[in-house]
Amino acid sequence: MHTRTYERRHLPDRRRQPTLLRSTLRLQGRRQGFRRAGEGLCTYVDCVTSRVVGLVTCVLVCSVLDACFTILHIQGGGQETNPLMALTLAYGYTPFVSIKMLLTGAGAWFLAAHQQFPLALHALYGLTCLYLTLLIYHLLLFHSFAW
Repeated sequence: MHTRTYERRHLPDRRRQPTLLRSTLRLQGRRQGFRRAGEGLCTYVDCVTSRVVGLVTCVLVCSVLDACFTILHIQGGGQETNPLMALTLAYGYTPFVSIKMLLTGAGAWFLAAHQQFPLALHALYGLTCLYLTLLIYHLLLFHSFAW
C-alpha cells in the first residue's frame, strides 16, 4: 500500500551549468523561459519563444519582399542606395538576393539567440519595424510611378 518516495533533492542539480550560446536555437528544448521573476535576464534558453519566431519570420519575409521590390525598381530605372547591395547587383540578381538573405538571416538568428537580452529583443522589434517601413516606402514608390 505504501509507495516508496524518491527524494529528488539528492539528485545532481541539472541547472548547475548555464545554457550555452551554441545550444540556444535547437528545435527541441525544454527551457523556453524562467520560473522566477528577474531570473532570466541576460541568459540563454534552450529554444526561442513563439513571439521571437514570429518576429524573425516577419523580418525574413519582409527581406524577401524587399529584394523583389528592389529588383522591380531597378528594372524600372531606379538604383540601389545601399553601397554593398549595389556592388552585389553588379554580379546579377541571384548573388544580390543570396547575399541579402544571408546577411539578414544571420542577423536575425543572432538576435533570436539573444532573446533574453533586452538590447537584442529591442533590436529585433526595431528591425521588424524598419522592414515594415521599408515595404511601405516601396509600395508608395511603386504607386507614384504607376500614375
